[in-house]
Amino acid sequence: MINVSVLSQNPAAVNCGIITGSHSSLIVDSGPGPSAARHLAARAQQLSLEVTGRVNPLAAVNTHDHWDHFFGNATLAAAGVESFYGSQSFVGDQEASAWIALDAVRNAPETAEFATELPEDPGALLVDVSPVDAPGAASGIDLGDCRVEFHVLGGHSTADLVVRLPDLGIVFTGDLIEESDPPQAGNDASLSEWVTSLRTLLSFSEATAFVPGHGVPVDREFVTRQLADLEGLRVNQADAEVALPARVMPGDHDRTLPREQVMFPVDAER
Repeated sequence: MINVSVLSQNPAAVNCGIITGSHSSLIVDSGPGPSAARHLAARAQQLSLEVTGRVNPLAAVNTHDHWDHFFGNATLAAAGVESFYGSQSFVGDQEASAWIALDAVRNAPETAEFATELPEDPGALLVDVSPVDAPGAASGIDLGDCRVEFHVLGGHSTADLVVRLPDLGIVFTGDLIEESDPPQAGNDASLSEWVTSLRTLLSFSEATAFVPGHGVPVDREFVTRQLADLEGLRVNQADAEVALPARVMPGDHDRTLPREQVMFPVDAER
């Protein structure tokens, strides 16, 4: 049996994934800090007990180097996560990203209180990460009856990576897709690369469900609409900080925080 769950937590209402296979489990993004990461590790162990009857070995992958997606890495390592994966750019940039982002999180009014649980030393947030796009590196892993592919793309950041489950039709997109709030295009974004990346996502012909970095899971039509938004802005603006429109997935969706949604099996309830 396989289980794919999405856990959404504050701050930043970030989505993290837990993919449970028959012999190992993968956490997609470690969240914004220790509390979120501890919950992810504990939940991953609980899910593996429910699915396989034992505690699976744990690995983790980071979709990019923005703080709300990787500040929990060191906590995951302390909780027993054995391997971390990311892009070569993530590996090269994580130290500088941690230094810059930790200062910003401490000084932003909306995250200053949360920052008290973060370490003083940005180096304490770092872990060894295996680059999936290095020469000779494996571009995916098998969790046991569950193939996982890593695709290094770009556009939202310089370190974007998506997690594709080709047999299940599910893709974890990181912040290349965002729902409800506008996609964030900062000074490390490139609209031209972003457009190319969304076209790549749509080229995954089996994919029917896309888990964004923030918001509820979306379908192919939503990705197509967000691609059109980006293409329109790319034509009219340079690759710089821009205001992108918000898109909302139609229908009635649970938007409470924290929340957990089971993506597979599709008829499961939790």
